[in-house]
Amino acid sequence: MEQLRCVVIDDEKHSVSILSDYIESNPNLLLVRSYMDPLIALSGISLKDKIDFIFLDIDMPDITGIELAKKLLNRARFIVFTTAFTKYAIEAFEVDASRYLVKPISKPKFIQTVWDVLESETKKLEKSKQSSKKFFFVSVGDRGQRLKIKKSKILFFESEKNYIKIVTEEKDYLVYLTMKEVELDFSGTLFYRVHRSFFVNAEKVDKVVGNTLKLRSYVIPMGNSYKDGFNEFLERKTLRSNR
Repeated sequence: MEQLRCVVIDDEKHSVSILSDYIESNPNLLLVRSYMDPLIALSGISLKDKIDFIFLDIDMPDITGIELAKKLLNRARFIVFTTAFTKYAIEAFEVDASRYLVKPISKPKFIQTVWDVLESETKKLEKSKQSSKKFFFVSVGDRGQRLKIKKSKILFFESEKNYIKIVTEEKDYLVYLTMKEVELDFSGTLFYRVHRSFFVNAEKVDKVVGNTLKLRSYVIPMGNSYKDGFNEFLERKTLRSNR
């Protein structure tokens, strides 16, 4: 893990000293700079510094931490407010602060806040990735049109020579893809290759009869060389009595 680059801005020397000690005592954190003058901090911090955390006091002369944060938001990944006054909490979060620490700040609380902020960002990124996997676009027609298709609406894919037919709950689409390309994009999902020509959404299967799957009005064959994966899914989802 690369060291997280930190800046402390506080007009009180004692507060700067405490937070600087917390940062310097942690091998995962690096104190890049500290400031007691918020206006000097404003002119001294740039995008080139690649700052991860700015620990910023709110109640300061000349310019408040709230006002300063608005100008520094794009110069750091996270801004954590540090203040002795809880009255600023609402204003702090209105400028998209990552956290709000009330003085006096203990070292365990300080370190926990850093990890909480990082964990929160990780969860947001994961959620964003998952959201992006819920749909895709395909080119249709002869004018470069791109159509959005939700994966949850797909019943199955069917191979048709050099094309793939995407059968959804509402409509069918013929697109220029290969079954291998479809499999690669849907790897790790509840879609299974059950036949040389069919790739099905397991959640949409209504009934399994022998070597056939029924999805609404469609009957899909299962090929012997492809059905193992789907049968494993079927076993996991089959409710059996232990009696």
